[in-house]
Amino acid sequence: MKVRMLAAGTLAVLALAGTASCGGGPAGEPGAVTLRLGFYAGAGDPADTLMRELVKEFTAANPSIKVQLEVAPYVKFFERLRTQIAGGQAPQVWLSDGVLVQEFAARGALADLTDRVRTVDAAAYSGLELNRDGKGRVHGFPQGAQTPVLFYNKKLFAEAGVAEPTADWTYDDLAAAARKLTKDTNGDGRPDTYGFRAYSPGFTESWWPIVKAFGGDVVTDGNRKVAIDTSESRAALDWMLAAMGKDGFAPDYVTTESFGKGAVHTLFATGRVAMSYGIYARTLPAMSAKVDFGVAPLPKGPGGRGNVAIVNSWVVSKAATPEQADAAWKWITYFSGEKPQSRWAELGEAIPINKKAAATALPADRGPVFLEALDASDTLGTNAVWSEYTEALAKRVNEALSGATPVAEALATGQKEAQQVIDRFYAGQTQ
Repeated sequence: MKVRMLAAGTLAVLALAGTASCGGGPAGEPGAVTLRLGFYAGAGDPADTLMRELVKEFTAANPSIKVQLEVAPYVKFFERLRTQIAGGQAPQVWLSDGVLVQEFAARGALADLTDRVRTVDAAAYSGLELNRDGKGRVHGFPQGAQTPVLFYNKKLFAEAGVAEPTADWTYDDLAAAARKLTKDTNGDGRPDTYGFRAYSPGFTESWWPIVKAFGGDVVTDGNRKVAIDTSESRAALDWMLAAMGKDGFAPDYVTTESFGKGAVHTLFATGRVAMSYGIYARTLPAMSAKVDFGVAPLPKGPGGRGNVAIVNSWVVSKAATPEQADAAWKWITYFSGEKPQSRWAELGEAIPINKKAAATALPADRGPVFLEALDASDTLGTNAVWSEYTEALAKRVNEALSGATPVAEALATGQKEAQQVIDRFYAGQTQ
């Protein structure tokens, strides 16, 4: 979900056009507009390099727009951005993590893009509907999408004589295959290879889609009511506990946590697990490790596949002047075009939201699976306090998955505490 949170580095800010401007462009250039554009990336990494190239092409085609880039790694970027917003100094356009768009909008920081979005061909893009709030308004235009699918190691499947996953797989099929793929090769009583990774600190690739697949839900009513305390959600967590416990085909909570949050996402690439839920960005470590892998749809549960997605999005500051807002929209429509999206897809970090680019730029053996999952996805329960309420809920769910708290108790407590976070913010507001 927060793909570039893994990037390390120090704050890097490049000014391409001098100091920030609140209105038009530099003196002597009538009609020129200075546009501060923010995005998150490690200094000098491929995303940083390509973004600068695209900005250069954009300004060459739009000489009246002077772009000033503000770049930093994920955590630094959003720490700084919140300070800028509080002080009325935010960039006029920036790339937002998809789960934060409604946070910024609810705090009055974003321009309403609903009317502008009506001017584009919605059928040409993926993820537009995932950015609508409870009132149908749009405050962000998709930049790239992430949705989990089932990654599987073809070599390990062949060695174990197990048929590869299909779109017809259920959770019973997943468990049956995972048992056969779990191997203790050195005889120390602990698997050297597990069939499946069930738990992850990143719940987008773990309990959230599993809860939905088992017929449960996390939030309802415009993502303002926490609804995870149900028999269906309990069944989902019980399945995960069995996978990590008596069935033994998935590393348990303690073992998984011992790898560290970053290392958890390399378990598949290093061959420690034969199957894992993963977003599109997980193809990068797998390819770097030269794993012969495939992807398949998430297995079916009683409630379906449980597909969820996040679309990182361009947003426009509400404080932007009309000229700056128009320039920001020009940038957004440029970046969303087929050519820039195809070039961005070469980084391999996200699903292109331009459907023409996605059809040609994604690998033929993996692209359709991700695109079908994206089309079928619900949101990840985004609202103005997503970070806070999911933190409260995940704390209790993790207690259940670690065995520290009974599942029923953890879900009841988690629902109560997460709901309190939401209610504190929305008290007195209407949908």
